[in-house]
Amino acid sequence: MAEAAIDVSKLFSLAGKTAIVTGGTGGLGTAMTTALASGGADIISIELPNDPSSSNTSKIVTDLGRKYTRYECDIRDPKQLRSTYQKIWSDGRVADIVLNCAGVQRRAEAVDFTDEDIDAVIDINLKATLVSCQEFAKKNLSEGRPGKVINISSIIAYIGGKNIMPYAASKGGVLQVTKAMSNEWAEKGIQCNCIHPGKQFYFIPFNEMAEPANAAAGYFRTPMTEQYSSDPKYKDFNDYVMGRVPAKRWGLPKDLSGTVIFLASDASDYISGSSIIVDGGFMGM
Repeated sequence: MAEAAIDVSKLFSLAGKTAIVTGGTGGLGTAMTTALASGGADIISIELPNDPSSSNTSKIVTDLGRKYTRYECDIRDPKQLRSTYQKIWSDGRVADIVLNCAGVQRRAEAVDFTDEDIDAVIDINLKATLVSCQEFAKKNLSEGRPGKVINISSIIAYIGGKNIMPYAASKGGVLQVTKAMSNEWAEKGIQCNCIHPGKQFYFIPFNEMAEPANAAAGYFRTPMTEQYSSDPKYKDFNDYVMGRVPAKRWGLPKDLSGTVIFLASDASDYISGSSIIVDGGFMGM
């Protein structure tokens, strides 16, 4: 007996869903948050107090006809993050998706990283992701609700990079945490997966690293990285990217949209503990 035809529009639809997002106001974060809203999901944004980018992301989401609810939190503080989740639940909200894309970067020779730098990167990139996943899953598991966990790692989880040791450790940790959670939660209807955007800077001198520590740096063009693809000062690096990436172009934030919608939707119901690399073919070289 032939199976009924699949309604693709429903398979990838997020209508009626709600997504909790950390780091959703940055360059790549806004694109992924917008993708979720475009798919039909309302957004609960966990963001820093007085985040200057919040109003922009909020406007994009609400212009799409979706709800945007802010909860202010310094996610580096696990107690504060757990308390924020409790506030979300006590407000009567439920969530079907969690997208963890908050992250920071520090650069130095491996022997020169300070304890402060190491702690900042590990606490935000890895520990906050772990805590966010825990709190999301606790609620859904207790209520027997299915869910989608989407964590943002990096191709650095695979290749290590240079002069970014804590970042490499944190993103490798995100990958392994995602797999470990999947092993426990997949049978209960919570799929946990990882997206790995192409991210790295090998050759730019430290004293020319002018972008903020939380910039979305790498082979994705955002307002924070525009100079590296357009400023003649960085022509050598841009030429390297063009020669190293088979797609022969920088990634755009929208290049992550399809992957996010796929992992958040019913289309990925039998995918868990997996990774999707979005890097223009870099890892295949």
